[in-house]
Amino acid sequence: MARILKEKDVREIIVGTTVLGGGGGGSIQGGLDLLEKYKETHKEEIEVNLINADEIKDGAYTAITAGMGSPLALRDKDFTPYVVNSYEALVDMAAKMSPPRDLECACAVEMGGFNTFVPMLIAIMKGIPFIDADGAGRAVPALDTLLLHVNGCDTSPLAMADHKNNRVMIELADKRDASEAENVGRNICVAFDMISGLSGWMLTKDEIKNNIANGTVSYAQKIGESIGKFDGTGNVFDFLASEGFNCKAAGSGEVTKVEAKIANGFDYGEVHIDGEGGEEIKILFQNENLVIFCNGEVVMTAPDIICVFDKETKIPLTNADVKEGQKVDVGLFKVDERWWKTGVKNVNNIWKTYFKNVDYAGDIISYK
Repeated sequence: MARILKEKDVREIIVGTTVLGGGGGGSIQGGLDLLEKYKETHKEEIEVNLINADEIKDGAYTAITAGMGSPLALRDKDFTPYVVNSYEALVDMAAKMSPPRDLECACAVEMGGFNTFVPMLIAIMKGIPFIDADGAGRAVPALDTLLLHVNGCDTSPLAMADHKNNRVMIELADKRDASEAENVGRNICVAFDMISGLSGWMLTKDEIKNNIANGTVSYAQKIGESIGKFDGTGNVFDFLASEGFNCKAAGSGEVTKVEAKIANGFDYGEVHIDGEGGEEIKILFQNENLVIFCNGEVVMTAPDIICVFDKETKIPLTNADVKEGQKVDVGLFKVDERWWKTGVKNVNNIWKTYFKNVDYAGDIISYK
């Protein structure tokens, strides 16, 4: 049911989507910085019209807008012009299609403190509804790992833009070739100094209802609200499980080593944590957390969600925020069931390339 989100709601969503981002999707600070930049020049109360897929007008299209590039490169940048320029480029493309398409709503490509707020900012600035859904149910490293792609939505056309309003329009021969879109888009992103606004997908009402994760914005807000009540006792993921969320604790301890590098528009690396019970936890990531080990044994992989939470600041962390010496909780969240619509074998084939990128040769191990 439609409801109006106020600033407090938006802040809770930024926290909750960072949890569900599983190490990616942009940090809490990135989302909050965008919010504060908007408030500097807009003194009216923050309001977002949140609607579910059933409330989208028949015949209307929904635009997805996101940030693309290295999370490390995004830090300390005002992303607002990238957001607006890529969205307006897509509006221009939609108007020239035959027949023309009206983009009447905004939606997130994924969960993340930054990437969920990016299209929410479009909704605020343009006065259009924001959809209670997202294109992944988590954050993902690449366009071909989106639930949008897994469940058969068109990737093309896409629009990319930088802060100078340099624009690139991408129209693929095969509209569903997300791998090619990733290849082209990633190279453009590198040319834009590792940061780009990205808009596309143009979803119908039925595509949102049937093919992507629904209710995730409201779910994320509930997580953010619960974290606001957490008193720091024990592992936050045990607390969230007691609040009714489908998650569990995987350990607590100190970050002893972070190995990270930027290459081809991605952050790659490992996070090592010495657990309070003597266990050794290792997380492999490509922007997002992809594989978690405990004492050398694989515990779980993407697409289920691996989360790290700072015990001192009481906020979830992306891999761009994790530092040696932090005291952290580690937790696991079950991903949206729509991930398994096409079968585990198909999903495994999609993730296999990204597992290989972080030197994991095994198959998907799901949340239990």
